[in-house]
Amino acid sequence: MAALDGDWADATPKDRAAFAFARKVSFEPHLVSDVDISGLKKHYTDLQILEMLLSVAQNNSTNRWKEGAGIPQSKSSSNFSRNAERPLPTDRILPIETYLTPTSEKNKKAVTKVTPLAVDPKTGQPSKDCVAGRPPLESRGEVEKALALCAKRSARLPLVEEAKAREALGDAVGTGPLSQFARLLANFPGSGKGRVQTQKAAEEKGHLTPLLKAQVSWIVARQDRAWYATAEAKRRLKALGQTDEQIYALDGDWSTFQPAERAMFTVARSLAASPIVMTDAEAAEAVKLTSTRDVVQLVNYVTTRAAFDRITEAAGLQAE
Repeated sequence: MAALDGDWADATPKDRAAFAFARKVSFEPHLVSDVDISGLKKHYTDLQILEMLLSVAQNNSTNRWKEGAGIPQSKSSSNFSRNAERPLPTDRILPIETYLTPTSEKNKKAVTKVTPLAVDPKTGQPSKDCVAGRPPLESRGEVEKALALCAKRSARLPLVEEAKAREALGDAVGTGPLSQFARLLANFPGSGKGRVQTQKAAEEKGHLTPLLKAQVSWIVARQDRAWYATAEAKRRLKALGQTDEQIYALDGDWSTFQPAERAMFTVARSLAASPIVMTDAEAAEAVKLTSTRDVVQLVNYVTTRAAFDRITEAAGLQAE
């Protein structure tokens, strides 16, 4: 595990390609390009790449849920050893009493090459400060050009033909036109159906208003430069009566919004950028101005959008 934080020198070229892809999708989703997918295709099939992407996206979702809600680490592995359906490993005794295991001499002073680090300008050494490497948001004109290009691009990963996808996903999808997102997930009927249902539940259930969810979807998609998701959020905002000016105000300083809205937007933006960037103060302000229930539901909603952005953008889905 310590070696996974290194330069992967001992890993095979095939594994290094997968590791680099996982890191980029997680930390720099705005930089994933055709080159990354074509590089993976030297070692993996299209469906293996899609499976890898779905796994990474789910882990990004989980990380944001655990860190956003401030869930403490379990002290031991007793919960895992209680799972009777999973065979226990034979190379170690379970439950593991603690995760606080000694670090080997080889890795004691090794600085991670994977985790994003901020450098202390005074010492020149890595610090424990949180960092999120996202550039400033583009102008309205640049966004419109990106959305126009997204409407013309071709998917990087295979989409299931609509009739077969509808058969595979069953009642998880409605009767209207099937989205490219659903057709992509139909490559894995079992887990794909579950993910479609999760996404649908996130949009339709809970106490957050449809407008707040659509606004958050825009804010998160813009952080991720996820153009398929940005187009989807814009379409939803328009359906809710929002003007272009109101939509693009979400890219600004939010001075025209109420304090409670600004607090919720801040939590969403921080959590979207990185699961470790959101502060206790930001969460406390949002709770004070809304409620614990709403902030917890917001954190949960952002996790679904983080996964949606990474899946749709890395797959290069066409705006609909």
